Amino acid sequence: MNSNSTMPVAPVLALVLSTVPVCGASALNDDSPAPEARFTNELVHETSPYLLQHAHNPVDWYPWGDAAFERARAEGKPIFLSIGYSTCYWCHVMERQSFENEQIADLMNSYFVCVKVDREERPDVDDIYMTAVQVMTGQGGWPLSVWLTPDTLEPFFGGTYFPPTDSLGRPGFPRMLESIHQFWTEQRDAVYTQADSVSAKVTEVMSARADAVPIGRSEVDAAISQLVATYDRTHAGFDKKGPKFPMPVLHEFLLTSAWDLSPARQAVTHTLDRMAMGGMYDQVGGGFHRYSTDEQWLVPHFEKMLYDNAMLASVYADAFEKTGDAWYGAVAAETLDWVLREMTSPDGAFYSALDAESNAREGESYLWTPEEIRSSLEAAGLGEEVEFTLEVYGLNKGTNFQDPHHPAEAPSNVLFLSEKPEDTAKRLGMSGKDLHRKWQAVNAALLATRDRRDQPGLDDKVITGWNGLMIGGMADAGRILQEQRYVEAATKAADDVMSSMWTRQGGLLRTRRGDDARINAFLEDYAYMIRGLLRLEQATGDSRYLDQAATLAQQARERFWNESGGGWYETLADQEDLFVRGRSFYDGAMPSANAVMINNMIELYERTGRKNWGEDAVAALDAVSADIVQAPRSAIHSVQGLHRLERSHPTLLGKGGGGATKKPGSHVALSSADRQVRLAVGESATVTLVLEIDKGWHVNAHVQQDEFNVALEIMSLTPGLQVQAAYPHGHAFNGPDGPVNVYEGRVEIPITLTRTGDIGRSGRMSITWQSCNDRTCLMPRTEQVPIKVLPPLGS
Repeated sequence: MNSNSTMPVAPVLALVLSTVPVCGASALNDDSPAPEARFTNELVHETSPYLLQHAHNPVDWYPWGDAAFERARAEGKPIFLSIGYSTCYWCHVMERQSFENEQIADLMNSYFVCVKVDREERPDVDDIYMTAVQVMTGQGGWPLSVWLTPDTLEPFFGGTYFPPTDSLGRPGFPRMLESIHQFWTEQRDAVYTQADSVSAKVTEVMSARADAVPIGRSEVDAAISQLVATYDRTHAGFDKKGPKFPMPVLHEFLLTSAWDLSPARQAVTHTLDRMAMGGMYDQVGGGFHRYSTDEQWLVPHFEKMLYDNAMLASVYADAFEKTGDAWYGAVAAETLDWVLREMTSPDGAFYSALDAESNAREGESYLWTPEEIRSSLEAAGLGEEVEFTLEVYGLNKGTNFQDPHHPAEAPSNVLFLSEKPEDTAKRLGMSGKDLHRKWQAVNAALLATRDRRDQPGLDDKVITGWNGLMIGGMADAGRILQEQRYVEAATKAADDVMSSMWTRQGGLLRTRRGDDARINAFLEDYAYMIRGLLRLEQATGDSRYLDQAATLAQQARERFWNESGGGWYETLADQEDLFVRGRSFYDGAMPSANAVMINNMIELYERTGRKNWGEDAVAALDAVSADIVQAPRSAIHSVQGLHRLERSHPTLLGKGGGGATKKPGSHVALSSADRQVRLAVGESATVTLVLEIDKGWHVNAHVQQDEFNVALEIMSLTPGLQVQAAYPHGHAFNGPDGPVNVYEGRVEIPITLTRTGDIGRSGRMSITWQSCNDRTCLMPRTEQVPIKVLPPLGS
């Protein structure tokens, strides 16, 4: 989308196209009706903490649904749609300033039917109207404020936060309400013309897809190059200026698809270091805040989201596995310990978010002064650690935080590290273990003090998709760190979601609060849950999670698959409350559901051998191929799937119209539909390795008369795994020195694998070949072929 695009608006509204899309959080999660509540609206029947926060506004709010639409149509009023979420700072500012103001509420109730939406409950509604506001204004954010026609629900005007009074040459919210009412009553035709224009553009942005173009290794390389080029070599991250977001989807891509490249390795490890050293990481309690407000990762926006921490736990665990750096493992563990301590329901499912503020003060519970540090440690009998703590957490360098919303209040400190723990240990002449023990004691004392403070509000709704991400994070970290408690937590959450979040028709539900589960699940719920189940199966070896993942994948195909264009729609068909059925491949704070489904399909293809899963992945890559070529960073998780297919299943990828992928310069594409087998010791299974040889080229066959010809050879690289290839007969090719036995075109080689001992969960074999044409022979090549070896079902 062109971020500078605008749509024509009535002259009376032209001054308000620039709004304030900044969002933080609030600690308002007490949904019990106040005894003295003077007002109660339709939101009182909802379960969303965000909607319940507005249930006693003087605004006559409705939830999104038929009751609101029917009233608007009956009364001939536009709909005012306000979208936010429970940890959005500016959402609550606008509530305090405007929605709790009785005079402003009277205008809203007189002129409009007012609707509140929790974007975390209804991401589909949020996506559509956020796109509309971006089309109209070139920007977006929350709270999202949009005016809709009552009959078509098409947007004709929108913005984000509006102040309660005119200021800085911009009209305040009351004047906005008057102007839009006048626009509706006096220029109805212009309203509908504008609504038609905006909705057409939104439909184009959200549903139109370019024709498929060839993609392959060059697009993967372009994505890596783009990330490395935008890497901030001074402060780390992949943007030069703040705010900086953690973007775990970028780190996952570099860890899995570019780890063997030194510049990419430097970029990702430097960024992981700086994020964990900065104030964006909760140094005392574990877990990451939403984002850094500056380029140094120092001062965060203090809300904590389940999805960020789920993916970052996987990323830091993977970095630990690749580097052996124990600090990465510790960050993953501390993050998950925070989740288990503060974000886990009695049933085992995971809550959604923690607010940024307490007592209407941003980050209040996370901030410190030197005096508070000293008092806490002395009370815990750790007075000798005061100077150490002030130094390692940067309080000896002066204050670093001033609440921008309360500038008259005294500044304080966000805790941060100036160096990695291993460097601190060296500087102090301590062992890593001794430093760790000292640090644990200090943090335990500080956390005890912090727990006695007023706490940020908890959004305690359970979201199926976000739980899928955290199930994956727990499973990954538990497997890599060999911490069974994380695997057990993932298992408990998965069992809870998979037993309780279902419709009577057998589909997933999106949200639950207490025992009340609601709203049909969206594609992202299926995608993230499948991802979590696949990772849990990998951590436990329990095949029921693979079976559950396959069942959800089939349901997702039945509910969301686009038969004509490939890929998956985001929403169910025939939803009358949406004027467009969108599908997106662009990644944001979370990877796009389509991209996650692409990677899920590849995983299912490899785990089950069912070719239809792989074919769906290829068809979806075709649908996103033009986006990958144009903006690979924006579709980075899809590029990760492309790399996986390009590396492991090139023939499958080549058949999909997404461009054949071969080992560069080899003129041979290798693939196997059977990269997974289940074998007990002494058992055998057969897989088939396929060679696709370019026209005009051939490969020397296994049997050669001339000892100087390099014959095709397949060998085991794994002790405990025997490999026996049933090489096909070649045919004679008349070379300059006489006949040569060769293979041409498509060659299928059955290979019998026999497990003779312990090989873990994976094995490797090698294939060596030499490519020739009628004039020249290339250098011989040897490639490794991974084979996943699992125990028999039920073992």
